[in-house]
Amino acid sequence: MPWAGVADVLDTGQISGLQIMGESVDMPVPAAEGARPAHLAKLATLKNPRFVAFLFGGTIALQAVGYLILGTGRPGRDLSAIILCFQNFLAVACGITAFRRARGTSAVFWFLFIVDLLFLMVPTVLMTVSTLFNVTLVASSTWRVLFCLYGAPIAMMIFLPENDQRGRQRSQIFLDQFQVAIVVGLGYTTFFYLPLQRMVTWDALVRNLTISNLLSLFLLVAVFVRLQFARTRRSRNVLQRLGTFVLSCAAVTLVGNWVDLHNYVSASAWFDLGWALPYVVAGLVALTWSPEPEPQSAAEPSNFLSFVGRNLVLVAVLFCMNLMLEDWKRAHGAMLTDVAVAALLLAFTFRLAITQHAQQQEIVQRKAAQEQLSAANETIGGLLEEARVETSAVTQVSEIGALMQACTSREEAFHLIPERMARLFPGTSGTLSVLNSTRTRAVVVAGWGHIRSDGASLSISIPLIAHEEALGVLVVQDDCQISAEARPLYASEAARRRQLAFTVAEHIALTVSNLDLREALHLQATRDSLTGLYNRRYMEESLDREFHRARRRERPLSVMMLDIDHFKRYNDNFGHAAGDDALRLVGETLLASVRAEDLACRYGGEEFLLILPECPLQQAGARAEQIRARLKELYLERAGELPDVVTVSIGVAAFLETTDSIDLLIKFADDALYQAKHDGRDRVAMARPAQPHAVDHDPTIHPDGIANVKVT
Repeated sequence: MPWAGVADVLDTGQISGLQIMGESVDMPVPAAEGARPAHLAKLATLKNPRFVAFLFGGTIALQAVGYLILGTGRPGRDLSAIILCFQNFLAVACGITAFRRARGTSAVFWFLFIVDLLFLMVPTVLMTVSTLFNVTLVASSTWRVLFCLYGAPIAMMIFLPENDQRGRQRSQIFLDQFQVAIVVGLGYTTFFYLPLQRMVTWDALVRNLTISNLLSLFLLVAVFVRLQFARTRRSRNVLQRLGTFVLSCAAVTLVGNWVDLHNYVSASAWFDLGWALPYVVAGLVALTWSPEPEPQSAAEPSNFLSFVGRNLVLVAVLFCMNLMLEDWKRAHGAMLTDVAVAALLLAFTFRLAITQHAQQQEIVQRKAAQEQLSAANETIGGLLEEARVETSAVTQVSEIGALMQACTSREEAFHLIPERMARLFPGTSGTLSVLNSTRTRAVVVAGWGHIRSDGASLSISIPLIAHEEALGVLVVQDDCQISAEARPLYASEAARRRQLAFTVAEHIALTVSNLDLREALHLQATRDSLTGLYNRRYMEESLDREFHRARRRERPLSVMMLDIDHFKRYNDNFGHAAGDDALRLVGETLLASVRAEDLACRYGGEEFLLILPECPLQQAGARAEQIRARLKELYLERAGELPDVVTVSIGVAAFLETTDSIDLLIKFADDALYQAKHDGRDRVAMARPAQPHAVDHDPTIHPDGIANVKVT
């Protein structure tokens, strides 16, 4: 090759290395002078989002400069209108770029997006022609109607399916969009065209300004709701971009309508810069979109709610159709209305038939596949059944032991047993019986299947024993009847079941014993052994919790302090056994008088305390009076059980009504209790916050803030 030719090749950048001495050597090649323009040409393309953003920004800046130089009159508006048309064309070109990259349903989405931008172009071009030639092609209200047409393609995009559908299902998409198009056409005719014909210019303008705002709000809500039901990443991607575009249109429409409604001429001209915002957003969301990769796994099957949702949408379509029929009949006559209804129903009929046919074919295919799979499973299952049964039994026994050890109560453990035993011993029935607290009889606490009593079935009875203590019995029985001749054939199966039953019985017995021990320890830690009420330690923890809950929720909380009157004298006169009976009587009365959310506690000695959540002071005082009266009634009802009547004095205090301190709450209740004793016992006293101005005039108010409730 001549050196001149080599130089030419190097200048054009056609090679990046040379062969020297038969070896290939990479050599850096200087960039040719023509490479820089080519690089710039690659950057200056509509496929580059930065370049497009620069174009939009430049055109907006040019609009602003035009208004600054030419003013907001006709010359400035002419330039601004031409720039708006260019911005619209630029957004359409960006949408076409996205459409070329899309496939399947995404291609339909971007096609409708381009149609939407073309709908926006119609009023923009009309406005530009009117401005340039100083003619009125359409009224301002009619221009608003044309602008609102951009919502029609958006409504159709919302109804697009998420997954790409091929073959016969493509017709479903077409029919769905056909129905939506009919309803959208009816809607725009009903809400824009027909009222416009019956209104004067200003009324039509005001009405269309309001409806255009409502339309923007409706589209925003519709896109947001549709986005909540999007299941695929591809669908969420395009819906988010659609939502951004609709949001920009809604914002510009709201501000622009406000400017036009108040007839701000200068602001209306400058707001042409704002009308460019939807085109900027449309161009950028289209250019920054890239096709999602095809999913590797099959799409998830639609669930019941998705089918219901689709049918409800179709019903809503028919309902909207019915609402708009009257206006259509008055405007276009019954014939056109009947044609629209017939077309909609025909599309609905074909849509339903295609769906049912596809589902029927899918059911047939799945049934055939299921039958083949069942035959294969039976063949393989017969070879592995014995090993599987043994392994499953060992695993289930281990699971039963672990789950029962994790139970926190007898009821939880007994609820677990039937389902687990039915799995461990298939084809059997059984019961679990546990001895009652007095060890006099066995109570059935769990069971599965139906126990037979004819004696024709094999049964296994295993005692539950833990720590050398009998707790109950476990019974497992075959559901099928077995003759005497066939019983020897079941000997190995019976031995296997018996061994498993013994193992399970050990786990159950150990669990019941541990739960009984845990319950006993819990009762000893939280309950008073004599009265059965909560002890003082549990009371302090509960009061702290309820107090903070009442403060957080701003709900009332009352505390009731009770003391048995003359209890020391009662003990001295009748003995400590009678005193214990009196304490038990008070405990039984309190337990029978409180609500499920109340806490009855033994405070110490002959003193008791009740915690009453969400109970105001007056209501607590009334309940205290009921408890005091109930104790006297019990003495009469149980004549002969106690040597003398038992009466109590009660002090009541409440959070916020008495004090907002947890430490002072019990003190106020205790002070009220002592006031009740001071006033003669066998009565209720309610604590009040100290009110110095009321103490001098109201004799029922104690100087320490105690209000007396006189016993009647």
